[in-house]
Amino acid sequence: AVVSTQSTGEFVNQEIVTKHHENYMFLGCIKFINDVKRGPFAEHSNKLWNISAVKTWTKVNQGLIKMYKAEVLCKQPVIQHFRFGSLLPFDVQPPPPGLFRVPE
Repeated sequence: AVVSTQSTGEFVNQEIVTKHHENYMFLGCIKFINDVKRGPFAEHSNKLWNISAVKTWTKVNQGLIKMYKAEVLCKQPVIQHFRFGSLLPFDVQPPPPGLFRVPE
């Protein structure tokens, strides 16, 4: 069974989430939020609720990756403990010339 790719707003439908949460990681996350939080979804998870208005899943994917980069990978307290490996390599770049210049 495949969730319709026509509407991004389907993930706010509890029946869709319950039926497909084991097959789609995003819906599994929505199910977890629904299990933990109480009240209207639009109030406790406003950013996710706003995603339901995005027209295509490609745009949703791009937006979530952009948000992850800004809110996780670019935060020094978080990224300093991040384990890099083959899935997320860390290519060391040489420092720019003069960065560590000692004054005379």
